[in-house]
Amino acid sequence: MANYKTTAELRDAVAALQSEAAAKMAALGRLCAKERMSRLFDEGTFVEVGTYIGRKTTELDVDADDALEPVVTGYGAIDGVLVFAFSQDYSRLSGALGERHAEKICKIYDMAEKASAPVIGVFDSAGAKILEGVDALAGYGKIMATVAAASVPQIAVVSGPCVGAPAVIAQMMDFTIVAKKTGELRIAASGALTDKTLGTPEKLAEDGVCTILAEDDADALEKAKTILRYFSSVLPSGDEPNRSVSVADLIAGDGYDMHTVISEVFDRGSFLELWKESAQMIVCGFATMNAKVVAVMANNPAVKGGKLCPGSTDKATKFVRVCEKLGTPIVTLVDSCGMPSGDKAEAKGFASKLAAFVRTYATCGCRKVSVVLGRAYGSLYTVFGPKALGTDVMLALDSAKIAAMAPDAAVAFLGEVKDESKHAEIAEEWARKAASPLQAAKSGQIDDIIASEELRQRIGASIEMLSL
Repeated sequence: MANYKTTAELRDAVAALQSEAAAKMAALGRLCAKERMSRLFDEGTFVEVGTYIGRKTTELDVDADDALEPVVTGYGAIDGVLVFAFSQDYSRLSGALGERHAEKICKIYDMAEKASAPVIGVFDSAGAKILEGVDALAGYGKIMATVAAASVPQIAVVSGPCVGAPAVIAQMMDFTIVAKKTGELRIAASGALTDKTLGTPEKLAEDGVCTILAEDDADALEKAKTILRYFSSVLPSGDEPNRSVSVADLIAGDGYDMHTVISEVFDRGSFLELWKESAQMIVCGFATMNAKVVAVMANNPAVKGGKLCPGSTDKATKFVRVCEKLGTPIVTLVDSCGMPSGDKAEAKGFASKLAAFVRTYATCGCRKVSVVLGRAYGSLYTVFGPKALGTDVMLALDSAKIAAMAPDAAVAFLGEVKDESKHAEIAEEWARKAASPLQAAKSGQIDDIIASEELRQRIGASIEMLSL
């Protein structure tokens, strides 16, 4: 660094700046970059990379102090597992990104790729360093290209401003955690928006942009550490592998909450829901089954009948893509009243969204187990976890209903009802005869029909077999 005569002098100056930075960020309700690294990594394991890299000077600020680049990068252990990270530092030039800033981030990605280790990126910047002009903009482009090419899992933590190009980068990563008190993520500056709720944490969660909401900067880091634990194939559980379950009462009726089934079937207390606030007709998240990490994707009959609509389809597609990168087995629980039919879904390009989901699921190399708990009619059965799309093990409860059409629609379509007062009775009889899982099992589309008491054991056995 040009403004310091010795390394010792520079080291002392940096130490003094750290206490100033911590105080400055505390006043804003945020942490400085060094504090984040201290909280994120196991004590004494963080190694900073490129500590003394200074900002690039231009002809417009040639006489300025080439202070440290406002991003901290490095690696260390989180729960004993190697992780790489970068954190923008708002206490230095409001976290402005320049050419060297981008180079530091790309360097960390290169190291992570060679080590096959995950990356956590903390976003907290007012934007690009304007005086660097197009070089700063090219820096954003280089980061985008690096993130796009990365094969390792990536977690974005939005602790402060993340506007414009940084918002794109954060959304390119696999998971996005936003701090409710201080985070914001949008393309346009808030001053250009009429609706000031856009880009706020709550709205981001509702729209499916945010994977998990956190209370504040520190909590966002804890949430990132929680997600990281599910990157392993095994996560210790105190649950009994052969614990008997009883879901018959839980799934009685058409409007039950799938969360109750997930809590009962998988290892107790292990379920981590993702994109919880958005498209709640579908439930997605990680859990463990006999201590093995699995991905859970399920219709939720409690919300609009668990329909696979444009929003829930987008959510499921994102989730399967993440599972593909992590190699996590997918357990799909099926029970839905079907798909929406009407102008609203078509106007949102429903066919293209379904196509994206089917392509993603069918080509995903993860092991897959599906269970039909209740209703699986028509196109819903075709696209949501069937054997035809590559599911390895396909089960159905003995109470499941599988058919080309819903019973009510089928009897009406076939002209079976002569006396309208007997419509429900005829539909029930049709369901018993034509929508039994036995018909699907006879054709080989269902591997086995099981009692609800067997649900946990049979899913667990399937996961164990597929893990060999």
